[in-house]
Amino acid sequence: MGTLNDVVINKLSGGLGRRNPDQDMVSGLLFDGDNIFEEKKLVSGKLETTYSSVAPSAPATPYDAAKGEGMVQLFEQEKLYRLASVEDAEALGIDADYDSETQSAHYQIEQFFRMNPSGDLFIMGTKANEAVAEVVEDLSASPQVVGVPAVAATAYNDVVSKAKAMQEEANGAIRQMAVIFSGTVSEFGTVQGESTSTTKAVQAAQTEANNAYKDYMPFEIILEGKKFDVDAAIDLKELNAENVSVVVAMDAEKAKTYTDSAAVGMVLGAVSKAKVSENIAWIQKFNVSGEGFGKAAFVGGKEVKTIGTLNTLNDSKYIFARTHTGLPGVYFNDSHTCTLGTSDFTYIENNRTINKAVRLLRTALLPRLAMAIQVNSNGNLQQSVTKSFENLCRAALEGMVSNQEVSAFDVYVDPKQNILATSELKIKAEVTPVGTARRISVDLGFKNPFGVDKA
Repeated sequence: MGTLNDVVINKLSGGLGRRNPDQDMVSGLLFDGDNIFEEKKLVSGKLETTYSSVAPSAPATPYDAAKGEGMVQLFEQEKLYRLASVEDAEALGIDADYDSETQSAHYQIEQFFRMNPSGDLFIMGTKANEAVAEVVEDLSASPQVVGVPAVAATAYNDVVSKAKAMQEEANGAIRQMAVIFSGTVSEFGTVQGESTSTTKAVQAAQTEANNAYKDYMPFEIILEGKKFDVDAAIDLKELNAENVSVVVAMDAEKAKTYTDSAAVGMVLGAVSKAKVSENIAWIQKFNVSGEGFGKAAFVGGKEVKTIGTLNTLNDSKYIFARTHTGLPGVYFNDSHTCTLGTSDFTYIENNRTINKAVRLLRTALLPRLAMAIQVNSNGNLQQSVTKSFENLCRAALEGMVSNQEVSAFDVYVDPKQNILATSELKIKAEVTPVGTARRISVDLGFKNPFGVDKA
């Protein structure tokens, strides 16, 4: 059937940059990135634009808005930027041309906003701490080694170690952060008892998360499993990093461009879109296929379809992409963290749930810090005091129940505590999390309406 000629105008949404007031989606991307300078010059009457990562040695011409000429720095290392769209990143000079075989910042940002168009993303580029390069100067040495640094200039864990500093720059607003690294890393695993680059990055990330929690700004860290080898994958459970996840998912085509990168931006976007109680492997809600991720593969582009291998990787706590027989699309396997399956914090949603409860309770209780507490003649807390604090905490957590982020909660203040001696008021709070149907089991068989004994 034909269609009449017409001009069709589709109404789009999101151009005003308005954001959901919920802070659970606030995310971060930390990467080792260069400064970006933009220079505009009038050449033969035509305005030409050039970009550089290095400031000119001679004083640059200040940018003249009236003439449209001069030098301006678009992106600065160690400076925090807040993005509401991919276009915001491109305005900073972080566009497709910024990326390279090793640098995937634009791709990660693009995937974040593809998964969550309403996302709220902080980014920061950093220069990893430089190790002193020992250069071989002996001319009698082999020509192959003359002038070659014996020590790598940067390390993955150096970049990861800036995570808490970035969180502090964001005033603790970041709930989940992805970290990527453009440098060369050694193999992923343990060699002769010494941790190698990606393993060190996981350990550094957990240290950053621990320190942030102590300073009341908890967040989760998502890393790319650089130099991942499907056939020699280590067991991440042994790293005991409950606030760190390792992603080894990559689009089969994009892996040809980014040879040692994982799609952490896609995972970060899915996590930011999910309620704190939701598993990003939820089939109905998180089909991750789309522009930039069409076919499931691993870091380096290897495709694995054997169920046994996928089960092993899943048991080893990696996050990867997979397909399901009989269902189109690409999905995550689970929301693992690098810790034992028996831990209360073995999944990202467990951590996000408890982190949100931590923030809500602290915000509610802070105004009462150092307040006067009335006690009875026997030294016990007065009932009005215990009930007041219990009600205060309940009010803080009730929103999580109504939003289906926890199933229930309980708060109790024991009146029989010696606050006169300790100056410490102890409150016990427990939340009952929302369950996840990681496995659905159905008992199915035949039935004869006449009965088995009436043939």
